[in-house]
Amino acid sequence: MRTTRRSFLMSSAAAVAALALPPVRAEAASSVQLSIGHGEPLYLDMLNALGAAFHAEHPDLIAKFVTDGDDWDPLLQNTLRESIVGALPDITWQSLTYASILSKRGIAQPLNGVAGDVDAFEKLGIPRILIETTQVNGKLFGVPFGTTIPVVYYNMNLLRKAGYQKATPPTTWDEIIEVAKRVTALGEKINGGYIEYAATNAWIFQNLLASLGGRMMNAEQTKIAFDGKEGLEALQILARFGQANNVDMTVAQSRQSFNAGMSGIQIRTASGINSVAKAAAGHFELQIGELPVPSPNGRLVGAGHGFFMFAKNPDRQKASSEFLRFAAHEKAQAILGQYTGYLPVCLLTPKDPKFLDRYFEANPYHRSIVKNLAITGDQFSFPTVNNVKIVEMMAEEMRKVVTGREKPQDALAAMASQTRKLLEA
Repeated sequence: MRTTRRSFLMSSAAAVAALALPPVRAEAASSVQLSIGHGEPLYLDMLNALGAAFHAEHPDLIAKFVTDGDDWDPLLQNTLRESIVGALPDITWQSLTYASILSKRGIAQPLNGVAGDVDAFEKLGIPRILIETTQVNGKLFGVPFGTTIPVVYYNMNLLRKAGYQKATPPTTWDEIIEVAKRVTALGEKINGGYIEYAATNAWIFQNLLASLGGRMMNAEQTKIAFDGKEGLEALQILARFGQANNVDMTVAQSRQSFNAGMSGIQIRTASGINSVAKAAAGHFELQIGELPVPSPNGRLVGAGHGFFMFAKNPDRQKASSEFLRFAAHEKAQAILGQYTGYLPVCLLTPKDPKFLDRYFEANPYHRSIVKNLAITGDQFSFPTVNNVKIVEMMAEEMRKVVTGREKPQDALAAMASQTRKLLEA
């Protein structure tokens, strides 16, 4: 019988028992209730299933998920305010890129000696490159739970109509851009493709830069590093891709165009694969390709999330540690994979040999991209309160490049100059 996303988790008898439990609630005076803040109300079903599975393994512990925002940024702002009045939860589910600010403000508590260090969580199956993104000054502050990476979505019907004859998608930027030109040349309001350059936190620029071997700042975070040849090449790729297409669109318009079969290529997060696959079913052949990594030293930048511990009381830290370790377990990872489009972080090193078979049967489009988790870290945030201003400025400069209104070298100079000013402000 074919595994579906709905049946994926049900393959484990233990998971079935866990999910059969009613929503978590205090059931005994001896139970310890852990409060876990989050900013993803759309994933309440996943969180409830996660809490039920955790309670099944730890009957004396109850995970109570508390909505404290409607996205990652509002959650962070609420967390910063709550830290002032002492109203923090025991644990929080946040973007991994916030590890630095949460630790430096004394909000997130180090996990070393309590829940475990980098080595301990690597043994549980989390890739070391991802765990280390939550290290600050040699201490571990977060447990990665899931991530997503940029991928290339292809409408193979349009590619073939434009003369592309390979059975598999393009693998280099030269191929991708050439195919986009050919699809655009089909006319009839068909667009070659769209790259979501304005993604939050300059995420696409970060990925292009990292894939070429570059980085946003030096290791000490004392000066910018994106203004070199890798940064210029990243913007040149954007310029060439923009020239291959006939119109600039908003992200929403571009996604609608691709889902309707009117666009050949879409470069965006892998977390949209399931929804795009549903739209494509019965209308066009969808294939998912990797974002090219041209440099031997290249890597990708994920948009990861995970759990941080705020509890300071030793007893509550001990209880919180049980949940953090559970989140790294394949049972918890399977729940994430079932209910969301995120990639479980244990996919590279599963302890259960059948885990991958079940996962790929339920998520077939993920098969071609999982290996890139081995070179995937997490997104960068500038060490300043002006981070949002910087990345919004970068998005506008990239828009000018993609639409041909500014040369890559001029855009890079503007990005570098304005970033330096905002870092010093």
